[in-house]
Amino acid sequence: MKNYLMEVETIEGEIKVAVIGGGHIVKKLSSVLYNRKMACSVIPRARDLDLSSTLEFIFLFNNNNESIPEAVLNFVESIKSKLIIVSLDMICGDNLVKQCLEKDIDYCCASIYDLFDGSGSGSALENIFLGVRKKKLISFKNDQIIITPIFVDDAVEALCRVAFATQTYKKNFALTGKDEIPLVGFVQKVGVEAASSSGVLLKSEEHGEEYPESMARHEKIIKRDESFSLLSWKPEIDLVQGIKLALGSQLIEKEDPLPEVKKKMTLNP
Repeated sequence: MKNYLMEVETIEGEIKVAVIGGGHIVKKLSSVLYNRKMACSVIPRARDLDLSSTLEFIFLFNNNNESIPEAVLNFVESIKSKLIIVSLDMICGDNLVKQCLEKDIDYCCASIYDLFDGSGSGSALENIFLGVRKKKLISFKNDQIIITPIFVDDAVEALCRVAFATQTYKKNFALTGKDEIPLVGFVQKVGVEAASSSGVLLKSEEHGEEYPESMARHEKIIKRDESFSLLSWKPEIDLVQGIKLALGSQLIEKEDPLPEVKKKMTLNP
């Protein structure tokens, strides 16, 4: 991870940050902020925010474009902190932007598409890894579903740049991964890497024709390129590397080759 403090060195004293939400990406983000000597608190729900605190930044992870609690908006407005709204797998809705514009606050939106981290819960991509762990792979036949999977480390780096760059105010960033690929091709690659690194066998129907990796540019990629220039950022983890990292975090269970030996050792210590 890069040193994000270079853009906030003029702030005196300890930088206080709150991250509202849950999941692996929240844990990773809070860990990075803590390692950068910031006082970072993780709050599962917006209603648990300490309204008497003083914060420089607030990351609000938003699900399904739910409305921002009025108390949070009033709090951000009163202490003049920056609100970063993080939306997973969808663009931040106009309703969220309208709420922010009605207040005199510094805000920006970061929409993260096709996030995957191998935790086995949450998005469809994460569930693919869960399927690998259970030695069952989902077979997708519709190769028109195009995804741009982004690994969690790249997403965290982008979020830090969104927070600490002044040119991000009142903008909506679409953050995607380094490569785009049909969903069925992604499943194939997960299976291949799992088989080579963990001994997970692919079902026979998964050994079909290899789908193309390079696809025509589409709306997500065009928006992502705009993020590159404004954030001086680009995703660094390619598809295969990201899959390997995600599979590593899965801790895929392997069959115990010596169950009888262990049983005998237990019976005859």
